[in-house]
Amino acid sequence: MGCRDRILITALLLPIGPLLGCATEEPWAERVGMVSLGPVPTVTIPVVTLPPPTISTTSTTTTTTLPVPPTTAAPVTVPPTTTPSTVPSTTTEPEVEVADPTPDVSFTVATATVGLLETFRTADADEPWWELPNPGPFSGSRVVLVLRDLGEMLEVALPVRPNETTGFVRRSDVSLSTHRARVLVDLADHRVTAWEDGVIVAEGAVALGADGTPTPLGEFYMNEFQEQADPDTMFGSWIIGLSGFSETLPLINGMDPTIALHGTNDPSVLGTDVSEGCIRMHDDVIERLALLPAGTPVEIRP
Repeated sequence: MGCRDRILITALLLPIGPLLGCATEEPWAERVGMVSLGPVPTVTIPVVTLPPPTISTTSTTTTTTLPVPPTTAAPVTVPPTTTPSTVPSTTTEPEVEVADPTPDVSFTVATATVGLLETFRTADADEPWWELPNPGPFSGSRVVLVLRDLGEMLEVALPVRPNETTGFVRRSDVSLSTHRARVLVDLADHRVTAWEDGVIVAEGAVALGADGTPTPLGEFYMNEFQEQADPDTMFGSWIIGLSGFSETLPLINGMDPTIALHGTNDPSVLGTDVSEGCIRMHDDVIERLALLPAGTPVEIRP
């Protein structure tokens, strides 16, 4: 396999057309899938309570008494034409630069409560479009990122090709939770930054896709977390599958190759373009990203 990734995550997506023996409009709808990466452990995020800071409010006031000048001193006469210097009324306080707000905003995740999460092309469609197995893609709960709440129906981002496909699910088939986090991958800087609750929690250099297999741009979300039993491989300690797929690789074993964030056992490649589209980073960084909630948005920008 060399220095390139060939990470495949089985989506196990079942398009309705082939199940019913009907032709499907999209040729890619018959073959979306990913190769299993193994069992997914339960990740427990420790809650750390920090004691409130102690701020000292005691201040000391010093009074200085100036000696009274002798009464024999001649008074100082100020010429009537002298005007004390004043600040012009047009002068304003210097502007204070306000830092840009952090890009992590609240987002809502829909977690499937049914064995097969049916999705629809439109909010009023009668026939299902995709059926997403739950658990899925592997052992974890099936999640989709909510884009709009329409009451009985929710518009969601779907983990299918083409990238950034959207559809609709029934509200009654999912449970909703809200979080605040975001991951940004900057291709030009070869850098990843992660925020949670308004604070940067991880950042570092990354290795990206090579010229022939570039890392795709777009808005995705985390939908699979897998800790590796042997971290001394090209995947490092964790693999985090995204909802996006390679836009250049052909089918591999009849399945579509997904994009993932993962660690590495060779930090010397960070800052270069060597993968087949996946995003490699130091194990310390991927281990912190693995603590973010499922459904966390991941933006990959130029």
